[in-house]
Amino acid sequence: MVHIMCTLHFAPIDTLSLPYERSLEMFSFKMGLPPRFAGVSLLALGNGSADVSATINAITKDPANGYQLSLGALTGAAMFIGNVVAGSIIIAADGVPCRGALVRDVVMMVITVIVVFLVLRSGSIDTRATTTFFGMYLAFVIIVLIADIYHRAVVVPRIRARDEARERDRQLEEGRRAMDAAAIAVDKVADEALVDSVAESDLLGAPESNEEPGTEMRLELPDQRAAMMGGSGQSTIRIMPTGVSEASSVEEMPIHNRALNAVLNALSNYDKYEETGTEDPQHAAEGWGVDGISSETERPIKLHGKDGLLNRHASAQSVVGTAAETNLQMSTSGGGDEHHIDSPYRIMDGGMDEICTDGTGGFGAHSWMGAWHDGKEELRVHWREMYEDIFHNEDNSWLDKFLLAAELPFTIMRKSTVPIPCEGYYCRALVAMSLLLSPIWLGTYFYMFFDTNLFWLNGFPYILILCIVMAFPAVCIMRYAPGGDGNMNLLISGPIALYGFVVAATWIDATADRLVSLLNFLGVVCHIPSSIMGLTILAWGNSMADLAANVTMAKKGLANMAMTACFAGPVFNILIGLGGGFTALGNITGKSGNEVVLSGTITTGFIFTLINCAALIISGVFLCKGTIPVSFGYFSIGLYAVYVGTCLFVQFR
Repeated sequence: MVHIMCTLHFAPIDTLSLPYERSLEMFSFKMGLPPRFAGVSLLALGNGSADVSATINAITKDPANGYQLSLGALTGAAMFIGNVVAGSIIIAADGVPCRGALVRDVVMMVITVIVVFLVLRSGSIDTRATTTFFGMYLAFVIIVLIADIYHRAVVVPRIRARDEARERDRQLEEGRRAMDAAAIAVDKVADEALVDSVAESDLLGAPESNEEPGTEMRLELPDQRAAMMGGSGQSTIRIMPTGVSEASSVEEMPIHNRALNAVLNALSNYDKYEETGTEDPQHAAEGWGVDGISSETERPIKLHGKDGLLNRHASAQSVVGTAAETNLQMSTSGGGDEHHIDSPYRIMDGGMDEICTDGTGGFGAHSWMGAWHDGKEELRVHWREMYEDIFHNEDNSWLDKFLLAAELPFTIMRKSTVPIPCEGYYCRALVAMSLLLSPIWLGTYFYMFFDTNLFWLNGFPYILILCIVMAFPAVCIMRYAPGGDGNMNLLISGPIALYGFVVAATWIDATADRLVSLLNFLGVVCHIPSSIMGLTILAWGNSMADLAANVTMAKKGLANMAMTACFAGPVFNILIGLGGGFTALGNITGKSGNEVVLSGTITTGFIFTLINCAALIISGVFLCKGTIPVSFGYFSIGLYAVYVGTCLFVQFR
């Protein structure tokens, strides 16, 4: 019993939604969606799929009281994420900005809570109410899309022009500093030459003269660079006195290598980070060229995968560096071969190898026998790495190891049936095996939850036929798809990822259904009301992934994005979860409306959510003038403790 509880509640953070997220993140990244719009559309669907599925299952499994469990989970998760997770982000980031997207999402959260509260207070949720929920979120997505379009069309060019002007001013200033450094170096060389010349004259007993020997040196810069620095075509630095021609002085004066190197370095270096000997990844390639990194941050950000931002084992790097590296990979992998012919008949000319690979590395099998041996080796390496990552990973605590070990049987079954061809998770043999075995899971799912035996329905073996059909692409992938560190071409990986998206959705639904049944059982046995079970155990379990992901983003410099996710995510879960749940319940019962009762704990959750949102706006916008201080993070976490205590008092008084 304890094993099942731990596996279905705490461990399914990965099992429930991660395959779903991988496919949707790949589509968002390949489509080039802006981060803000992707966050409230495809990525919101992936991140909130487990919560929405649990909400729908809770409402449909118990038409009379199931909504109490779902409402408790939704309000409890909104408070946990909006207080504990957001407070942890503020503390980890030492304060976060409070403007723009964050204010918009907090205001949307306030509107959502008020509308849902008024609908529940009316005592019935009908088709008009569910349509209102869906319409509100659609309007929210449209607002975000319009804001993103304006940002890209107006704000980004304005910022780019400002940055270019600042960069030109900075380079002019660095050029002036370089000239000053060159003048100092030349003066030093001339002074040393003058001293050496006087010393040699005294040593050889040269006749004295009323004029001291002098030297004249000239430092010439290219016309173009001198023009950029506001000077003429040449710059002359004269060292007193005169008496010798310029040509003879240059020929006779010895030039020390150290001084010459100092001059050349000063002239060729116009970046302050290189001048001081430090490294800055955002300016490492600067010089006379204009810095253009400001537009790179508008590219989608990869969160998952071996190169993703949330990978604990990946080296920390800036978002700008990741985007720039992605652009470099895209530029080097597309269209670089002048002999490449983009024709629909390439499969006849070049074979399947060109279709299956995206050109970023990897190799296909040389023969069918080689494909078989490569597949066995790839699976062996994959399972061994997964085992070592669980039990021999120093980053995992003993609790992590216990929970991952409890989840291991389900992880193996899921990986063996959900094809994931996405970058960072791609394993050729695993994709082929999951394609072949996925029909078996689909047949099991329909048999368990819909009482439909697709293995033998009306004398026809649907699952067997589907397995035979899936065997063809599985075999072709093993033979022609890239192995090693390569990735599949989007033409092939796209449909596979879409199919994996559907299979992963069935896993989410199945796990959420078992989780809701288990919580209902525990509530009956322990005499705990459904609303309390929802706002504590279910809400905590569904929110642990948000806590880990958002705090990680905050530590890697994306605190503002993490904060917006703390409010945009619950908005999606509440509106889509309640809208989808009561729509599904209406289809099951055949009723146009369903009666609801607003309990004290649910009302408490709505009130505390409004208090938290109002406090955040007042503190960030009015009191601290655009910044949420660290002290508010501690206040927010304390407010959540007061909320839980108040709910328990209201329920058991």
